[in-house]
Amino acid sequence: MQRDTSSLIRRIYDAVDDVDALPDVLSGMCERMGGENGMLGILMKTPGPVPFAVLSGLDPALMPTLNARHLNNVWRQHMVTLPVGIPAASDSFVSLDQVRRTDFYGEILEPWDIGHSALFALDDMPTFHVAMSINRSTRRGPFTSTELEASQELLPHLRRAMQLRLLLERSRRQEKLALETLDKLAAGVVILDSQARVLFANMAAQEIAAAGDVLVLTDGTVRPRQREQCDFFRRLIGSAIAGGAGGSLLLSSSSPRLPVSALVSPLAGALALSLAAQGRPGAAAVLLSDPEVQAAASTERLRALYKLSTTEARVAWLVMRSGSIGRAARALALSPETVRTHLKHIYAKTGVNRQSALALLLAAATVARVP
Repeated sequence: MQRDTSSLIRRIYDAVDDVDALPDVLSGMCERMGGENGMLGILMKTPGPVPFAVLSGLDPALMPTLNARHLNNVWRQHMVTLPVGIPAASDSFVSLDQVRRTDFYGEILEPWDIGHSALFALDDMPTFHVAMSINRSTRRGPFTSTELEASQELLPHLRRAMQLRLLLERSRRQEKLALETLDKLAAGVVILDSQARVLFANMAAQEIAAAGDVLVLTDGTVRPRQREQCDFFRRLIGSAIAGGAGGSLLLSSSSPRLPVSALVSPLAGALALSLAAQGRPGAAAVLLSDPEVQAAASTERLRALYKLSTTEARVAWLVMRSGSIGRAARALALSPETVRTHLKHIYAKTGVNRQSALALLLAAATVARVP
């Protein structure tokens, strides 16, 4: 039984966010037009395989053969010249007898039991076409003008849904790239929605929480380990979510370690827009800097960037952290003269000649995580 138009239109828009709805949409188009199977996909304007294709009633095992040998088949040559949204019967530009004389028929159409097709250019983009075919066997004969017209009520909705889907996929790719980049940072990043629920926590933030002494990151929430800091932290988050300035807080620990600094700010920019496009609006970001963790990261980065020895990297870090050659020497069980000698080598390798400039290099070295 043919589905009513409104239910089929609803299913078309389901496909914006759910690719699994597309075979059902194709099935509905077949019911509407008297087809038996269908295909919807992207056809690149430069040589190359079909990057995206959805089938209904067709064996996907033939797709590798189609990609390898028959991308420029006789039907496609005409399909890509069609005006967008105007269907055409395959028999209107090439007869079945002509098609039967091609390898395309013997290797693709005959195994799929296809003799006739209604062809559509759903969209014409700068680098690709979005195309659809509704097909049936030789027994059913060519598509009639009445059957082609039966698609017209649905085609604008299908075109709009495919445009929205492409925009959503582009947004998701941008989001994935942004989140993967955040995972490379040595600083912790936690992204919160308007209800202060955690949408994302990068690897550095998860490691800070896993240490268990300054931060709790569980059940979709984030809070300081020390309860007396929780109220102030919540107020900072509330300010950022409301579009205010947010603020900063030193997250203390019961263990003898340096505190973790937390900066809470509103979330803006491309990542915020990408999340909002998917119905997951990010509202605030918590940036976490753990000097204990970043010390190890910075020494490794210094070694990699400036070819320092392990001892030279440790000397650089300890001198910067303590501000004293004497304290660095005691921490390393070295004499002050030995530390000064190491500093001379460090200056020579890094191209700086004073501790303040070395401190800038050290700060820059802590931006990224060390693999």
